[in-house]
Amino acid sequence: MSKHYIIVVLSTIVLAAIISLTEGTLNFFLHFTNAIFYIGLTLFVISGFLLIVQSGFFNITRFGMRKVFGTRDEQMAEMTGDESLTVKKDMIYRRYNFSVTKPLLGASITLVILSFLFSFMIIK
Repeated sequence: MSKHYIIVVLSTIVLAAIISLTEGTLNFFLHFTNAIFYIGLTLFVISGFLLIVQSGFFNITRFGMRKVFGTRDEQMAEMTGDESLTVKKDMIYRRYNFSVTKPLLGASITLVILSFLFSFMIIK
């Protein structure tokens, strides 16, 4: 377990407790379970998007947009002879590395599973 994973899980539990206290104390455990699920699901969507961006899924779109709308840069590069302004094809193969993606994804999955377990405890 990494430090980021533990920080995300603990801060989410504290945030869910604060949210459930503000909603009322009559059904604290129900509000707590719902808050953990909502926060975990939001973190899951964010980490899934980061995982997609990290894999380079949108690189071809960025390359195409720069190719279409970058005509002014290409003309400027031809006039000045500056090659740094031209659209480079290695942009397609560029990969990003976000250090928070895996801990965030693991923490969100843990929180969603935890909320499911809590919901089964509420039912019985």
